[in-house]
Amino acid sequence: MKTFSWKVRPGMRTEREPRVQTIRFGDGYEQRRADGINGVQSRYSIMLSGPHATMQAVDDFLSQHGGVSAFLWQPPGQSAPAIFVCRRWSAVRMAKRTEITGEFERVPA
Repeated sequence: MKTFSWKVRPGMRTEREPRVQTIRFGDGYEQRRADGINGVQSRYSIMLSGPHATMQAVDDFLSQHGGVSAFLWQPPGQSAPAIFVCRRWSAVRMAKRTEITGEFERVPA
């Protein structure tokens, strides 16, 4: 498995969404339980900026994985790498630099 090794810019947004199964009853009562052993999904909104050639390598890496194949990445502040997919990203080419934004979603091993 390949590793995403480029540095992301500071200010990354992190979203967490618990997966919950809910059963609702006619009287307004509901029961909830965690959905699976990996019940909390984590998503990271990342941004990178750099020379065109470097950002082309990032774009190529994400394209090769195509939102299907997972890769290793260690989010800033985390003690160990985890497994992620990137289902969408975008690039803005400026005069001397390119900016890439994307969303990394942590997936179970």
